[in-house]
Amino acid sequence: MRDVGRHLMAIYNTHSGGGAYRRDLPLILDSLRGLGYDVEKRETAGVGDAARLAREAVKDGLDLVCVIGGDGTVNETINGLAGADVPLAIVPTGTVNVLAMELGIPLEPPDAVKLLEVGTMSWIDLGLAGDRYFGLMAGVGMDAAVVASLNPIMKKAFKEAAFAVQGFANYLTREEPLIRVTTAERTVEGYFAVFGNSSNYGGGFGITPLADMRDGLLDVCVLKDKSFLSTIWYWTAALINAHIKHPKVEYFRTEMAEIVTVDEGKEVLVQTDGEVAGKLPLTCRVVPRALRVVVP
Repeated sequence: MRDVGRHLMAIYNTHSGGGAYRRDLPLILDSLRGLGYDVEKRETAGVGDAARLAREAVKDGLDLVCVIGGDGTVNETINGLAGADVPLAIVPTGTVNVLAMELGIPLEPPDAVKLLEVGTMSWIDLGLAGDRYFGLMAGVGMDAAVVASLNPIMKKAFKEAAFAVQGFANYLTREEPLIRVTTAERTVEGYFAVFGNSSNYGGGFGITPLADMRDGLLDVCVLKDKSFLSTIWYWTAALINAHIKHPKVEYFRTEMAEIVTVDEGKEVLVQTDGEVAGKLPLTCRVVPRALRVVVP
């Protein structure tokens, strides 16, 4: 990429994908150096490290930040780069790598590294849930509760299927409070809402299948019924994008939404890009052209 300098910070999480790529890390770093980059290695040790390191890269005037990790590490890094001119490159080593899939980035690390040589630069929108940026989506209700309760060992063993197993367990043991989504266009009440910046939600699911990361809008999908049949149907239909036309689902686009709990005193969690990000009440909005990324 001719428009990018050669000073790069590599932020990596050796635990991504259950540590499956840990032995490959030296090869990935050597490959980056082989492309002519001056690489600063930075390993994350805990929550918030990737965001802090990305902010340091911006402050120090580095030319590029490369994340070697999964969606959680990528999301944290986005929160350190949002609004800055420093581009993001992704070498996916996580469990699902949804943002890489959305952007068309190869899922094999050697092929992803090659993009730094042959790829192009693109601006994408980001969502902002409270003070937390997201590239993919913000989920309010049942999926955030699943993320909060998911056992890391189960996630490592079953990958995408772990979310379905934990989701079913949560449905049997949790009562979903009623929430209200208010936008300039409409007000909707329901039990689960997704604010999508991307069409890919996770694995084969496309909760907001019409979303575009460059249109200056968030796609909103609200499930208005919490019965067992509706819930099972919703997640099954999402595999073929059939859910958005059902009368128990409201699907629309907006620039900003206010989300509150209708049932006073009930806690409703929020997740962004698969990481717990707080609880209601919440303001969710789009931030157009907030991030530069390396894409095919």
